[in-house]
Amino acid sequence: MPGVYAAGDVTGGMMLAHTAFKMAETAAENAMGGNSVCRLSVVPAGLYTIPEAASVGLSEEEARQKAGDRLSVGYFPLSANGRSLACGEPEGFVQVMVDTEFGEILGVRIVGAGAVEMIAGPAAVMSMEATADEVADGIIHAHPTYAEAFMEACADALGRCVHLPKRE
Repeated sequence: MPGVYAAGDVTGGMMLAHTAFKMAETAAENAMGGNSVCRLSVVPAGLYTIPEAASVGLSEEEARQKAGDRLSVGYFPLSANGRSLACGEPEGFVQVMVDTEFGEILGVRIVGAGAVEMIAGPAAVMSMEATADEVADGIIHAHPTYAEAFMEACADALGRCVHLPKRE
């Protein structure tokens, strides 16, 4: 509705503090004559449980509805991640949903130690519209880090993860 600016829980949808903050910034800018957009499709969400869980973008079911046969799901267990093993926290995984037509990352799910911190990387990559190919091949990740598991899951979605057995 023209002339009405709202943020946070009153708008419905995700009721997350960081979402409300970004919505409020956008609403304030637009109320002052700006033309800002708040991209709610790339808002990360996290659960501070043990283990932690985090996500950004579409779920596997939503991604399957959007991409159909073009959907490739990459998976990387944290039990194969050097940092997770070194820290004694091998439980969990990273799952990536990729539309293979252009390599678009549709969604990411992370369960494990540091998941809520790790989701910032996938959220940034998705916000910049980087592809799974760019994450798997173009970004050099420090080693050993939890964040490498996102790169590995992208490589798995593309069928070329060298740190997992070949897919059948």
